[in-house]
Amino acid sequence: MSFADLGVCSEILELLKDKGITKPTEVQRGCIPPILQGNPNVFSCLSIGMDVVACAKTGSGKTATFLIPIIQSLMTELRPFYALIITPTRELAHQIGEQAAGLNLIRGTSLCNVLVITGGRSIIHQGIDLARGPHIVVATPGRLADLLRTQQTASESEEVSSTEWSFNRTRVVVLDEADRLLEDNFGKDLSLIMFALPSKRQTLLFSATFSDVVKAAVNASRSAAAEQNKQPPLLWQPPEMASGLATVGGATVDTLSQYYLLMRPEHKEAFLVHTVDQFLTANPCSLIMIFTNKCKWCHLIGLMMNSLGIKSVLLHSVMPQRDRISSLTRFRSSQVRVLIATDLASRGLDFPTVDIVINHNVPIRPRDYVHRVGRTARAGKAGLALTLCDLFEIKRLKAIQEFIGKDLMAFEVNEKKVAKIITEVSIARRDAERKLDEIRFDEKREINKAKKILKVASSD
Repeated sequence: MSFADLGVCSEILELLKDKGITKPTEVQRGCIPPILQGNPNVFSCLSIGMDVVACAKTGSGKTATFLIPIIQSLMTELRPFYALIITPTRELAHQIGEQAAGLNLIRGTSLCNVLVITGGRSIIHQGIDLARGPHIVVATPGRLADLLRTQQTASESEEVSSTEWSFNRTRVVVLDEADRLLEDNFGKDLSLIMFALPSKRQTLLFSATFSDVVKAAVNASRSAAAEQNKQPPLLWQPPEMASGLATVGGATVDTLSQYYLLMRPEHKEAFLVHTVDQFLTANPCSLIMIFTNKCKWCHLIGLMMNSLGIKSVLLHSVMPQRDRISSLTRFRSSQVRVLIATDLASRGLDFPTVDIVINHNVPIRPRDYVHRVGRTARAGKAGLALTLCDLFEIKRLKAIQEFIGKDLMAFEVNEKKVAKIITEVSIARRDAERKLDEIRFDEKREINKAKKILKVASSD
């Protein structure tokens, strides 16, 4: 089946061909037609597509699945605020914005305006940008909710504003990484945003895992549809998930080789350094992502790696936005081949040349494992995921294996070579700990936490 068979127009077909995208993925084959076709019984006056909930493996092409229909619809109806795409992280919002801009070049000319709304930029300037009426808005919940509250306050005080805007005419809303949006602390912000949208709209939910909150959202939508005599949303899952051959929790792709490496906790960093060095030597064109459970571990390992001659960049929430963007730019362009990150980078970010993902800690939640390892083996390519596990993390590892429905394989290393670098790595780690104290990392982290608490309190 081709993109043309799915109903994709000739202009976008030509653009996809130029990008080397000629064959739709499983989720694209299942979801693009209903998103495009519409449901005349429900949306006869609006001519918009079906509501869709799609649970697909990471790296399966979910972003293009909703962007292609949105841009194709804008070709016939170029209206401001046509689509709102909500995503949990700044980095993912910017990536979706870039992809939308790339798919937006019809015959070399930008069809529509795409605006990315996240924290880290002046809220006043963002209000001005919204007043210009972008066609597609990609936003994180917190910043968009802040803008809506500011707009509401100005309206209640009857202030005259030159930056008025609204989502009253929005036709499509997308919740990307819906499992995280619905589970994490986005509830109040999401409720405010959804209240600002018209009731007659197309709603698309995309998630890598079919978690309990996603199931609850599907059930609630079905109940509401039954009460209003409307067609319920389409639930799409990969055949193996729908048939029960894969767990409904979190399937991983078949092209991903998954390993674990067991060691004593005090030797974990030595095993990490040895493994990264071996991978970099054996795969001179590959990029490596290392995930940690905490911001402090992320920064500590980065300092340690750099002192040992392994160039790396960092990505965690304590970093200023400009430093986060710099890290992503340097990593994406292969200026630096190792990115050390928290779960901030585990959602949706796409780096085509990442062949290896290493978990420095076993993830606390099994679904976080699925998102982490989903940074490799994307779009049908092969990839390798290695989880370092000490004796205190074995229960977590077993929980992950149950969640994904398969056992990880044991990874073999030359332990004699690891033993030779234990002292050197230990010294580098102590030096990194001293540097963290010098830059008052814990103090910065607590300030960040306080800011988040104050922000939540101010929205109550």
